[in-house]
Amino acid sequence: MAEEEPAHVFAFPDFDLSTKWLALPSKPQDQFFSLDVVGDASAQTGHGIINSQPSRETDNGFFGIPDSLALPDLNGHGNENDQVTQIPEPLHDISLPDLDIIHELWYNGAHPPASTAEYKTWEVFSSPDLPQAAPLFITEAGPLVYDAAIADKGDVLNLGNRDHLVIQTSPYLASLVALTLGRGSVFFVWDTNKDSFIPAVNKMRISGYSAHVLEGLQGSCLKCGTTSRFLSSYVQLTYRTRSSATKVALAKAIDVLLLAIQQQFGERGKQARSLLQLQSLVQPVETILVYFQALVRHISRMRTDEQVLSQIFCEAEALGNDRFLLHTLMCEILSRVTEPWTEFAERWIGVKAEDGFPLTKDGPGKGFVKVQSISKVDDVGFELEERDYVLDEARMPNFIPPDIALVMFEAGKNLRLLRTHHSDHPLCHIGVVASSKPPSLKWLFDWRTIEKSREEVKQYENTMLQRILRKSSEDIRQIEPNDYVATGGQGLLQVFGSDGPELERQLLASIQALDQAPPITVAKDVLSSLLEKSLFCQDDQLRMDTSSSHLHWSLVPLHSFGPLVTSQARLINHEYMKLMFSAHDLKEHLRVQKEFQLLGNGMFCSRLSHALFNPDLETAERRAGVALNGGIMGLRMNGRESWPPASSELRLALMGVLSETYTSPSLSESGPQKPEAPDLPGDLSFALRDLPPEEIDKCMDPSSLEALDFLRLAYKTPAPLSPILTSVVLAKYDRIFKLLLRVLRMLYVVGQLFRDTSRMASQGHDTGDVWLRFRFEAQHLVQSVATYFFDTGIQMSWLRFEKWLDEVQSDLARVGMDIADARIVSPDEVREEHEKMLDRIMNVMLLRKRQQPVLTLLEDMFRLVLRFSRQVQLEVSGKVEGDASGAIIRELYQAFRKKAEVFVTVCHGLSEKGGRATRGGLESDGGGRRDGVNEENTIERLLVNLDMLGYYSRPRF
Repeated sequence: MAEEEPAHVFAFPDFDLSTKWLALPSKPQDQFFSLDVVGDASAQTGHGIINSQPSRETDNGFFGIPDSLALPDLNGHGNENDQVTQIPEPLHDISLPDLDIIHELWYNGAHPPASTAEYKTWEVFSSPDLPQAAPLFITEAGPLVYDAAIADKGDVLNLGNRDHLVIQTSPYLASLVALTLGRGSVFFVWDTNKDSFIPAVNKMRISGYSAHVLEGLQGSCLKCGTTSRFLSSYVQLTYRTRSSATKVALAKAIDVLLLAIQQQFGERGKQARSLLQLQSLVQPVETILVYFQALVRHISRMRTDEQVLSQIFCEAEALGNDRFLLHTLMCEILSRVTEPWTEFAERWIGVKAEDGFPLTKDGPGKGFVKVQSISKVDDVGFELEERDYVLDEARMPNFIPPDIALVMFEAGKNLRLLRTHHSDHPLCHIGVVASSKPPSLKWLFDWRTIEKSREEVKQYENTMLQRILRKSSEDIRQIEPNDYVATGGQGLLQVFGSDGPELERQLLASIQALDQAPPITVAKDVLSSLLEKSLFCQDDQLRMDTSSSHLHWSLVPLHSFGPLVTSQARLINHEYMKLMFSAHDLKEHLRVQKEFQLLGNGMFCSRLSHALFNPDLETAERRAGVALNGGIMGLRMNGRESWPPASSELRLALMGVLSETYTSPSLSESGPQKPEAPDLPGDLSFALRDLPPEEIDKCMDPSSLEALDFLRLAYKTPAPLSPILTSVVLAKYDRIFKLLLRVLRMLYVVGQLFRDTSRMASQGHDTGDVWLRFRFEAQHLVQSVATYFFDTGIQMSWLRFEKWLDEVQSDLARVGMDIADARIVSPDEVREEHEKMLDRIMNVMLLRKRQQPVLTLLEDMFRLVLRFSRQVQLEVSGKVEGDASGAIIRELYQAFRKKAEVFVTVCHGLSEKGGRATRGGLESDGGGRRDGVNEENTIERLLVNLDMLGYYSRPRF
């Protein structure tokens, strides 16, 4: 009965027709009393047995089974949709069916026709009964007269439109509206070969207008339709190919843009009754679509998200205030496409929880944080590779200032160090940070929002400081779980770990949440609201409605991202540096470097000098058939022939030199009653330096200057102090220690020369003037160089660095002082200041690469002094005769005098050049805050001690 047609009351029945009940149905299974029961079941299930799956034919019915409660297929045939990842659906209409003009005409035919426009005059208004005079001008006669003039055989208007087809105005306007939205019609069709719309009728026009007049508007609509199709294809392709997060965000913004244009222009376009009205609506749409088409084509060639962000920022900056609507749209789109990058930056600096797997050194890195293997030299001298975080400047957007980028990277890196070594700190718990309500990283384009954001950042910083000062494990445990409770947790069921009343409460809360009606109103998108408000408004009106407190584009990134990044960096650096000074005793580790690596401990220098050079100590060298006495042993370097010493001999000679000369602060405070030796920081010990073969050959001669180059101090940096005491810093300490050990040996050698000379004089031997002059000048040279190295090079530079470090520690200890006004430095800044100090020392000690020729001259003079000392020892021991030894000494002295004169001349030349700033630090490497090392020219102090009276050169005064 449901298939029969509705009855016609006034129709004449056909009495010749037979009843329909006599006709059998075409399908036997449609009969109510079908006899083929098995066949019906087979037809329903597709097999001869009953299907295990419930039927889905009535899913839309009242008693249909929801998909979420459907049982899985027991025969192994799963749902194919479960294996396919959801692809985002475009928001705008992508089907875009062609406009049916005929249907529109039939639909509009039911309505009364609108009255046509008439030419009104005062004469007709004052005397309506008088016959109306014929119009004088063709523009007053109406469109029919204009059409007749166009169709005239003589073409009196010279338009060439006689053969054009005249179509109705309303269908033509409707087709232009559809064409602007990317829909075809009977007048315009989509050409797949050209990927654009083309007119279906080559020559057409509407009444009252020539084809030349229509070309401009028709061309604009064609361009809008083609561009709409292009942008729609881009959105679908981006969703389907699963591009990067930034490109998906851009596609989503264009999707919202197309949806807003379809809604706004679709509604207003239907109300357009003239070409001028339609043109005023098409013009802003064309401007927006063409601009975004060019932007998409430019961005499609870029590979990384950072390049896309930089390009969008440049486009927004280039617009300025000339095209206000596009400028406003680009500001909003810039905010949307930057959200994936800002979310990663927030997770990196620790103001937002890391979703999924956190960023670790075992992974490949992400965004501007790159994890790569860095070559480092361990305490044994071998080169090792260690994975560490590295700032990838190529993945940092161009609009981020270099100093903000560096502070952002260092904040995240130091935060992970804090999490590794002090996991109980409040900054390491995202629940504590989130409860302090940190603001989000976002674009701020006017001063009002900037001031509001600064207040939020300041409030967050003060809240975090208060919680850090009164931190306790109980407070963290109270705050932490609340951070991970889902919003709207009334429907959250947590079965495991809950008792019966708790489960009942959760179940009742879930039932109550399910009983609530779903929200009907959906928050409108900001971009949609902006287009709805401003799409068809004039730029002048938009400028009047918008505040004029915008700032220059060069300041926008700094004021948008700088406050939160610097605030979080201050908090992290403040806490990590406090822990470095208190928990990890940074100053003690630095003091150890100064006392031992820089030979700042007098007791250590004395013990080391005697252990290496004193010939009066017991020898540690093993001899066949000779037992060791067990007294104080040394290497006795100046009086032996075999070299280098064995490792056991070296161990016996240097045993206790470090541990007995090190004074621990805790030991000095508690008193001298502790018998056990304190542990050396960083497991400081003597070790063998890894040397190339050519340098090993030089170490084989005990009388050579390089005889002790194999000896070094091994120091293992504790992991929390690794940002400051890096392998590069330790390598600089090693180079300084290597040269200082040579100077220490030279000091002992010139002292031994004085003792040997005194012994020769006491025995009545005539040493001669050359011998005495050589001894005096050698002693003067070595002592002047040693004084210059230790006093000017090491002591002055170290005192300056130590004073700076004390000020940093005192600023950290001020509790009542505002952290924003205090000087808070990062571990990297301490490392840079530490390296500056070492660079000054190396500059004074002539260890820079450009000073290598000067150092070579000095080392040549040291070698001549060593040869002179060796010759004196041979003469004192009686192994050589005095005359032969005197000739050798005179030859050595002449060479020494020439070297000294050249050295003094070169030093005078260096003093005249003045100081220079070298090594721009991180600035020369592409960004950073470090200034160049201002190398003060102190070589004049060496010249004053060495050649004040012009002994080696003519007087300079």
